[in-house]
Amino acid sequence: MSRNKLYTAIEAVGLVVSLAFVIIIGSYVWQQYSITRESPDRENIYIFGTPNTTGLTYAFPDELLARVPEVEAAVRYCQCYTTVAQMGDDYVKVNAVAVEKDFFMMFPHLGRFVEGGLEDLDVPTNVIVNEMFARKHDLKSGQTIRIDGEDYIIAGIIKEFESTIFKNNDLIVNVRHPANRFATKSPYDGYGTTITFAKIAKGTDPQVIYDKVNKVCKEIYPIYGHVGFFERLEMIRFDQLFFNEHNGLEFNHGDLKTLKLLALVGLLLLLSAVFNYINLSFALTGKRAKEMATRRLLGAQKGEIVWKYVAESLVFTTVCFGLGLLLAYLLTPSVNALLNNPDVPIRVRMSPTYILAYLTGILVVGVLNGIIPALFASRVQPIDVVKGTFRRNTKMVFNKVFIVVQGIFAVSLIAMSFVMEAQYNTSLHRPMYCNTQDKYYVIVSDRQSQPELFDKLEKLPCVKRIGRSVGAPGFVWGMQYGWMGERNFTYWHLQMDTTAFQMLGFEVLKDYKAPLYNSMWFGERAFAALGFSDDDHVFNIPTTSGKDESGQAAGVIRDFPANCSNMGEETNIVISILKEEEVPLPGYLMEIVGDHSEAAKVITKVVGDWCDEQQMFYYANGFIDDFYRDALKPAKNNMRLLEIFMLLAVLISLLGLIAMSTYYAGEDAKGIAVRKVFGGTVKSETWRTVREYMLLVAVACVIGVPIAVWAAQRYLEGFIVRLEHYGWIFFVAVLISLAMAFLSVLWQTLRAARMNPAEALKKE
Repeated sequence: MSRNKLYTAIEAVGLVVSLAFVIIIGSYVWQQYSITRESPDRENIYIFGTPNTTGLTYAFPDELLARVPEVEAAVRYCQCYTTVAQMGDDYVKVNAVAVEKDFFMMFPHLGRFVEGGLEDLDVPTNVIVNEMFARKHDLKSGQTIRIDGEDYIIAGIIKEFESTIFKNNDLIVNVRHPANRFATKSPYDGYGTTITFAKIAKGTDPQVIYDKVNKVCKEIYPIYGHVGFFERLEMIRFDQLFFNEHNGLEFNHGDLKTLKLLALVGLLLLLSAVFNYINLSFALTGKRAKEMATRRLLGAQKGEIVWKYVAESLVFTTVCFGLGLLLAYLLTPSVNALLNNPDVPIRVRMSPTYILAYLTGILVVGVLNGIIPALFASRVQPIDVVKGTFRRNTKMVFNKVFIVVQGIFAVSLIAMSFVMEAQYNTSLHRPMYCNTQDKYYVIVSDRQSQPELFDKLEKLPCVKRIGRSVGAPGFVWGMQYGWMGERNFTYWHLQMDTTAFQMLGFEVLKDYKAPLYNSMWFGERAFAALGFSDDDHVFNIPTTSGKDESGQAAGVIRDFPANCSNMGEETNIVISILKEEEVPLPGYLMEIVGDHSEAAKVITKVVGDWCDEQQMFYYANGFIDDFYRDALKPAKNNMRLLEIFMLLAVLISLLGLIAMSTYYAGEDAKGIAVRKVFGGTVKSETWRTVREYMLLVAVACVIGVPIAVWAAQRYLEGFIVRLEHYGWIFFVAVLISLAMAFLSVLWQTLRAARMNPAEALKKE
């Protein structure tokens, strides 16, 4: 290593950086999947819902236990909500969840009590407080806390949930408390409000359970119109819930797409670094041929030669792994900032399990790095070294193969990075079909109109005009299920006054001149789904909310993006125009003049002060355009992560090319000198050598581009508005790959070509 400092540095840099990211990604994958295995009964615990939700209703667990004998236990987990709690004279925004004592019996690893115990949940008016929340507000057992107008007694303090699908909530209340309206007034309504965890008997066929539970649901849930709201059961096993795409706000969730992307790219990055090590070690075998021949002449066996190479590799890999572990620890906060699920951050740990995994990784990578050069070196015959035939017979086929493979990685990642960047810009600038510029939206957690707050906002200098709206582009509120005749459909229902409607400037396709108020505008998709036409657009839509919508369609608007993330599927849109006083929730849509950041500060302060006075809270606070940008963050983060890996992979590949060009230049010094003596020039010798490398990179591009095209098509499938006409990206990726390869080998090639022939021949 000391005699080949450039090669050693290149091997070390590539291996340290790649191992650092492999450690980060490995920790991420391990910690994500460990959550799916948190319960020993994970394969026998299921939850039940509809295709778009993870829950049903409050009464469902009782029906389940009574009608399905294979169910051994069923517990409720419901009402994850945000509210305001009064503690003495202070009002605090809190997150609460409602469970029953049996929940902790099904998941005993969660019940780590600092004070109190499970028996305290038997009393409906008792509440369990999160340890961090209790410490922050200096709460003790026995104190009274007021939530939603009801007094509760703090009966216990529980430790933070760790490495679990269940989120940490400030308060845990009894699901049977009288204030739980789904427990007393409408136990068969409120779909999705109650999540049921059911433990079935071991060995039971899941299909049998599914059929029985599906039948129970169709019998117990009421009929609306000619069909029941419940149409099909969704049954999810506990260890599959974490990565389920319909995992709602009640749980921590994992991003399986990001996980697979990181795992794949991390593996490619490690392979690229390993290829560099093998490639350079393989090339240096020629330089070490005399050493190996001498050892063989002194009696060394082939096994000893192999072990020497592998032992060197293990020592080198161990040192690099230590440096990589330190680098991984330093980089983890930055990587966490780019992940799509901050609920489960990466932690680089030093527990016995992780140390064992690290040692295994060192062993695998070390042996993999050293075994191929070792096997080749062990085949060296001393007589070939003495006669010089070993050097002449070394064709470096392996080196060329590894260069091509690294080139495939590089061109594929370059192309995919450009595709993701272009798709992100496509999503960010997709047609809105309404005017969202300078529009600010905020909604307050109250069921009554707040005219005083409306007046305060209206008088702000930055507010040009203000309207009331339940939902807005970028924050669609209130998914509804309805039907007309034989047509059933779900739709996003926005309710707003005329000011808000005019402010948003929807693109009107058809105007049927309906009455101004209590009329409904239909998006194109919803209009078609209901079978309307220009001659027939009178509607009577019964809904599961109990309020039938009826009247004449006001007109048709072009569908604006209700799906802010631009991924998945778009939905039907319906907008009701109401009088100001009839808009059911205090949501305020404002048109802003002046500086956006200053306006946001002023509005947030006014709304925040108001909510503090009224013991409320607010959400959806911001500019509509920012809502859309925030929804695109997962795609943006994936793009940034891939770009980081692309740069690293390209860097490792280029370092490998530089090292190999240095090696080949040294090995071919005599040939270059002889050709120059017989009329060769610096230009001809440079081009002859560079051409060989360019051919290798060209082969890599021919293989890598189809791979990148396939990957790009798969990636773009998930978007609603997709990138089109992107073939130029692959052409640019090829040009960049060829240009980088050319520049990386040109330096050493020129240096060798410019060498004085006499000096080169004298060395020989």
